[in-house]
Amino acid sequence: MQLPPKPSAATINLAHVTILAEIVIRAGNVTDPLNRVHTIQAYEPDDRYSNDVVGLSVVFHVGASLDELARTAAFPNAQLGYTTIGRLTQELAQAQRVLVLFVTPTTLNPDHHTLAFAYQGVVEQTLKDPAHDALIRALTIVSNPYQTRRPRRRP
Repeated sequence: MQLPPKPSAATINLAHVTILAEIVIRAGNVTDPLNRVHTIQAYEPDDRYSNDVVGLSVVFHVGASLDELARTAAFPNAQLGYTTIGRLTQELAQAQRVLVLFVTPTTLNPDHHTLAFAYQGVVEQTLKDPAHDALIRALTIVSNPYQTRRPRRRP
């Protein structure tokens, strides 16, 4: 039996968003040095799509406030990071990188996106230090008031 073809993930046209108002959030505290390896490992491909989708899981919705995004995402993490598209773009430009935001909804989160970084017009397949450091500089870390508990796994 042949599987149906995989869809292609669209990208957000950042020229058509209000870069100083639009927010992306990511679960956890990527600025903590102890999380550096985890963040690098989390920059991974999304095999649900036919095109080259790779990056970090984030939540984004045009016009949504930080509060709305955090509530909707219902992250289990005690902290989350947020930034505006403009701030992240500015930090990435200093690292000679460009922001790519793939639309990658899930059944649990229709506002899920994949945050990637491009260098010289090519999406980076791994999280390189210049892009990672730019992300760290751009994110503001706050306590997550909408933290949800994960159900315990049974052995």
